[in-house]
Amino acid sequence: MNKKPRAETAMGAAYRWRRNELIDFAGAKPSPGFMLCSRLSAGGVTVSRGRLAANDGAEIGAAQLVVAVVESDAFEMEWRPAGADEPRRFWLLPNSAQIVPPGTPCYSQWSARPTLLTVAFEPALIERLFRETSAREEGDIHARFGMRDPEIDSIVSKLRLELQFGGWSGRPYLESLGVVLAMHLFRSYASAKSSQATGGGLGIRRLRRVADFIEAHLGEELTQADLARVAELSPHHFASAFRTSVGVAPHRYLTERRIARARELLAKSEATVTTIAHALGFSSHGHFSETFRRFVGVTPTAYKARCR
Repeated sequence: MNKKPRAETAMGAAYRWRRNELIDFAGAKPSPGFMLCSRLSAGGVTVSRGRLAANDGAEIGAAQLVVAVVESDAFEMEWRPAGADEPRRFWLLPNSAQIVPPGTPCYSQWSARPTLLTVAFEPALIERLFRETSAREEGDIHARFGMRDPEIDSIVSKLRLELQFGGWSGRPYLESLGVVLAMHLFRSYASAKSSQATGGGLGIRRLRRVADFIEAHLGEELTQADLARVAELSPHHFASAFRTSVGVAPHRYLTERRIARARELLAKSEATVTTIAHALGFSSHGHFSETFRRFVGVTPTAYKARCR
């Protein structure tokens, strides 16, 4: 008997992915495999946060062109594009971005239930951009996984803040961010210009070991040499391999993970900003505040106040 793909739903029952299922990230009724937490929409752009159900192995895809950013712990995923004999394996780290083209289900598998921030573009918006710009000439966008792009990072950080605080800057701002992101995807990742980077990285086992070590020691002073020892590589070789695998330098990734933990503590705990700063290894309240503002867009004090 073939093993059926199963996934937990919000009610705890098993969800069975349908063959060639397309997850609707923008529809009025959320797809059952994506347990929606929050959503904002404007002008054909929908920003959502939700938990993706586990997938034991099924051909699934997205109903819209989607950028999905991991906001929970790292997890392993297998993906096999159409026509390929063997699936590729990815270790998807927090803040990594995945680009999923519309209407193209492919075999995939993961055992985690990751929280994702997704940006979905309605077909009508894409058609409008095709009419008004030269985006159509760039070619098709193909699926990509585990990538980092400073432009995507920057736009998503602004969209995350809008979602966190209920669209505080208004619908035109949300739509404009979405349009900028969509145009960036076509200019940078259309078929004529993009290729999935391969080779030269840490490999899944080393990357998992280093990522787990960072999560377990966020409040400690960690050097590149410390992380290189965990990876069993020289510091120079480690730094190059880490950047190839993750898309950012080790110090940048470490700071991102500290800021992500800080956001959780500021939103949910009664600890002071100074206490959180020291707990996460920042040298002073000022250093923490400046770093937090640079990464998030507001000061930790303002962020904490808005979360109350």
